[in-house]
Amino acid sequence: MKKTILIAPFDGPLASALAAEAGAELWSVALALPHGPASAATADPGQGVAAIPYDPRSYVSASSLVLSARNALGELDAAILILDPASAKADFLAGRPGELSALVEERCSGPLFLARELVRRFEARKAGSILLFAPESPRDAALGPLAAMADGAFEGLGTGLFAAAAGASWSAYGLRDASGQADRAARYALELLAEPKGAKSGRWLRYTGKSGIFG
Repeated sequence: MKKTILIAPFDGPLASALAAEAGAELWSVALALPHGPASAATADPGQGVAAIPYDPRSYVSASSLVLSARNALGELDAAILILDPASAKADFLAGRPGELSALVEERCSGPLFLARELVRRFEARKAGSILLFAPESPRDAALGPLAAMADGAFEGLGTGLFAAAAGASWSAYGLRDASGQADRAARYALELLAEPKGAKSGRWLRYTGKSGIFG
């Protein structure tokens, strides 16, 4: 049976690789296009893919995104939430307070809002999987304090999701890509979501790209 998946946000190489792999596996895909309807004109996600405008800073938008994805695809089987800390880079000293505040909301609060809405749906349905997906080493000093803050919040979100899913009928995973090969990491992410809930759920996993070594 064809599976349905939400990928959010659709704004970087990890998301593009995930969308391509999901399409190759014949999954029905909804892509969250951040920053309003204008992004839909440039994303060109492909035939049979639902492209949905999304504001990561808004809980109302997170709720609307999940509802729109469900209306477009049917019940969601899975969702992948992505953190690309490089895209959260900002000049910490020169940035305006409003710019910094908006970035914190987008990169720290955004995944939390969306995860909460997904958990509500999966709890009601008593099925579903959430996977948090991020590079392994995002706290490089060159990325700045805001990127490190966003990554710390993302890791904390994983801790909360793993605890919530422990006794539930839905599952939660965390995946750190240490390979730098977005296509292969994306393939492994989808393999995780295709499996029944098992020993790999409820914790952070490490993908190295080396045969047989997934930490």
